[in-house]
Amino acid sequence: MANAVAESMDYAASTPQQIVLDRLVNTLLAPVDAASLVAFRIGFGLITAWWCFDDLRTGRVHELYVVPSLHFTYYLFDFIRPWSGVGMTLHFLALLLLALCIAAGFLYRVATVLFALGFTYFFLLDRTNYQNHYYLLTLVSWTLVLLPLNRCAAVDAFGGLAPRSDTVPAWCLWLLRFHIALPYAFGGVAKLRADWFAGEPLRTHLASKTWLPLIGPLLTSEVTIGFFTWGGLLFDLAIVPLLLWRRTRVLAYVLCLGFHLMNSLLFDIHVFPWFMMFATTIFFAPDWPRHVLGSRRPVLPEATARTWATLPRWSRLTGILLSIYCVGHLLIPLRPYLYPGDSSWTERGHHFSWRMMLRSKSSALRYYVIDPKTGKTGSVDLRRFVNLTQLTSFSRDPEMILHLAHFIGDEFHRQTGRDVEVRALVLTTLNGRKPELLIDPHIDLAKEPRGFHVRNWILPQNEPLRPVAWSVPMQEWERHVELPPLSFLQPQQPDRPHKPSAQSALGTSRLPPQHTPPRNEVRRS
Repeated sequence: MANAVAESMDYAASTPQQIVLDRLVNTLLAPVDAASLVAFRIGFGLITAWWCFDDLRTGRVHELYVVPSLHFTYYLFDFIRPWSGVGMTLHFLALLLLALCIAAGFLYRVATVLFALGFTYFFLLDRTNYQNHYYLLTLVSWTLVLLPLNRCAAVDAFGGLAPRSDTVPAWCLWLLRFHIALPYAFGGVAKLRADWFAGEPLRTHLASKTWLPLIGPLLTSEVTIGFFTWGGLLFDLAIVPLLLWRRTRVLAYVLCLGFHLMNSLLFDIHVFPWFMMFATTIFFAPDWPRHVLGSRRPVLPEATARTWATLPRWSRLTGILLSIYCVGHLLIPLRPYLYPGDSSWTERGHHFSWRMMLRSKSSALRYYVIDPKTGKTGSVDLRRFVNLTQLTSFSRDPEMILHLAHFIGDEFHRQTGRDVEVRALVLTTLNGRKPELLIDPHIDLAKEPRGFHVRNWILPQNEPLRPVAWSVPMQEWERHVELPPLSFLQPQQPDRPHKPSAQSALGTSRLPPQHTPPRNEVRRS
């Protein structure tokens, strides 16, 4: 009785902030049924195993990581290189086996750590292969390392390698829900822009899908475009609250199924729709798999009342670190609004911000190498360094264009011992606009630093959105775009070899005609 009175007096003496914090602690530490998290573990393992198998089966591993001589690594991660020989094939085979171990709950702690390391290595190898779902899978794979999901319906639990338990702390459930909510919520925030409300890039992309049976002829209708424009925006903004509210949860999940099935049909985004359809079940009640299977629900132990002050020091430190982690992932997607210009044009802050389906963007690009001692100028055959997949992605991103300029300058110096200037002539079209210069062609990119610096050499976007998308073939762009006078493209004196003029600089496509990417190429990222 005396202890109860003392506890009530301490509670009354607590500040409102302490009361809220203590309630949050008790909510997050309360035991919940582990069934939904076990289902998530199994689904994650099987889906990622299928992804590994498919990339090996289709030859994407060899095409993306063995064939190219240059990989567009992330700044500060240039030391990461693909395995040589059959190393990348073995790497993906290892990821496949580790994913199956995660699904089975076999050697779970070792499997999750190795899978997270291996998947992060793959993710950092080449920026041209960036996809938002790869980023999400990277975050989730590291989250699984922290969660005790091998205590129920797992080989580890059956074999005595982990203590058996049908419950987990509630924070495990909420941490996964947080990660799955991120692409939905910030995908909606990113759509709050003029181009999206004008129907781009959906109008441009749907026009390329008219070959689809039954629905194809409907995709060019303004009614259809308006439905997808406003439906996509409202879905992304509203779906998480609807999933969290028990009364609307079933309806919200039906909408999720329809949304992701339509995305899978219309957009080539590989594993993402299927992963999200399964991962979104994490918002259902923790015991939903038991209802589906008709199995007995466990008796949840009575929660122990705790306060922040009474938690062990390591528990408080873990709570602080996870809180910082979550706040960080709420701030990182807001980076694009801190940079000048449209992120879809400059690409600054575009990655890691859940900016999905916001751009139809293509570039015609040519590099020029200038020897300052002799004044000689030559263009660069990009096929020596990159493949078509890389070319389609890097040519629209100023940071990657800069990366290749450094590589070209270093390669020339390695072969000749001389330093050269490297300039790029890049015409870019965004969401059906008329092409315009993306980069100042007067700038020697070989001297511009990579990283988090001001990009004064990225030219502002001036072309307005057009009622009808630009439809001139890429080979003819230079006839319609006024280029500034460029001294390194002027004809030479009679005693010197002729240099290409500005009029003909983009006359030859960046690859042979049969490899020229389609005008309305859309990158799902």
